[in-house]
Amino acid sequence: MIKKFSCQNFRNISASELEFAKINILIGPNNSGKSNFIKALTFFSEMLKKPNDGNLKSAFLNAISRNGWGHMLNNAADEHSPIEFAWELNLNNEPVRYKFSFSTGNTVEQCHILLEELNSTDLHNDKYEDEFNYFRCHDKKLGRGYFSSAIKKGQLNRRLNFVVDSQETLMMQFKDILLENKNLYGSELIRVNIAHLLYDIQNYFEGFNVYTSAQFDTKSIREPVNLKNVDLYLNNTGTNFINVFNNYKSNNILWKNIFEQYLRELIPNLQQVDTVSLYDKLIFKLVYDNKQYDLSDISEGTLKGLILNLLINMPLEKPCSLLAIDEPETNLHPAWQKVIGNWLQTSDNLNQCFISTHSPDFLDSFTEEFKHNHVAVFVFDNNGVNKIKKITYEDIADELGDWELGDLYRTNDPALGGWPW
Repeated sequence: MIKKFSCQNFRNISASELEFAKINILIGPNNSGKSNFIKALTFFSEMLKKPNDGNLKSAFLNAISRNGWGHMLNNAADEHSPIEFAWELNLNNEPVRYKFSFSTGNTVEQCHILLEELNSTDLHNDKYEDEFNYFRCHDKKLGRGYFSSAIKKGQLNRRLNFVVDSQETLMMQFKDILLENKNLYGSELIRVNIAHLLYDIQNYFEGFNVYTSAQFDTKSIREPVNLKNVDLYLNNTGTNFINVFNNYKSNNILWKNIFEQYLRELIPNLQQVDTVSLYDKLIFKLVYDNKQYDLSDISEGTLKGLILNLLINMPLEKPCSLLAIDEPETNLHPAWQKVIGNWLQTSDNLNQCFISTHSPDFLDSFTEEFKHNHVAVFVFDNNGVNKIKKITYEDIADELGDWELGDLYRTNDPALGGWPW
């Protein structure tokens, strides 16, 4: 889980050690930075998950290209200012801070990683007195990195240097660097402990799933598809919905009953859903009121409800590290929004969730858990200077009283904020 996050100079985002909960709600006017915040939070994940999505030589440069080259840099920043990220993570009870900063521009030659480092933040035992640094790259000289060779107090910690490409992350180069350097390979700390940490970090970031409701291609989702029983995750456009559902149903037919139970919270008269073959294609059918319907018959909102049900409740082998959804309320009735808000708070399929929303009705569903600090609310403000403010229950307890979060939001109560004026 991400405990804290910092970001400087990435588009209009400026954040310093924001502390998160399991469920995190982002509210604020259009253009205040909510979508950019999710992009910043998931930048490293997107880079690792799509290393070859582009025609450049590295995952880092391809990520720079996908994100607009020099347009990533905050308009108010000096053109030579670095873009900086820091994630404080809890990995299998090992708290660490991963820092990553880089320069950008409109040519490959201008784009370099300026700092990449991993520190332990475990200061609550006898292990370290200060934050322990596992490795640091590029801070003293571009293209040069240093590993620690000792991890326990009292051991001689000789820093081992190595050459590293400043246009690719250490994560993507680690195996080659280790095999090419006998001193590094001879260190058990580096070969075992640090290698294991890097593996855990990579797995963690690769477990991020990010969606924007407006990007679901509902026209294509409705169409019959070729059978492909390999899809485990919904893609960004949702176009593999039928195959993902069919895959999980084929592996465990009892799961279909669970999917239907959740769906009846939205459609009480639902009798059954299933995939069926038709002319060598696979289609999705629903039965309610003793009548059969396929996806071409149902409304946009019903289709979004199906997608969100699958997204939140599919039977993953292990929970996804992070689920982010931009404006999941799109096309949904207010009553359905509250049901889906409850799904998010009770799902065992995610370790952490980030939701951006404009809907007071959706906000209402998070009120009780917000009061118990299980839900964090972040308000984005674009009146002059972009600011991100975490709101706690103690901040608004008097104003909230017996009301719900959405009541303060829909009336533009200044205690909560989130309006454009």
